[in-house]
Amino acid sequence: MAINTKELDVKLEKILKKVFKTEKINLEGSIEDISEWDSFTHIQLINAIEKEFKIKVEFNDAMVMTSIPIIKKKIKKNLP
Repeated sequence: MAINTKELDVKLEKILKKVFKTEKINLEGSIEDISEWDSFTHIQLINAIEKEFKIKVEFNDAMVMTSIPIIKKKIKKNLP
């Protein structure tokens, strides 16, 4: 299931806003930029990504998914 960048951005932005309970998300942001991004919300984020995109994020990938550009790259890598 190939996904285009715009579709990925829209879906991911929706997930990020829900998990971090915010209205504004910078799609170039990282864990350092988003005060709501802590270890608990990181787990929620990974779970939401797995559910939305129907993928399994490996533990090692989850540990490096600390910026939105990296998250997008890992989602694309994991899509069938």
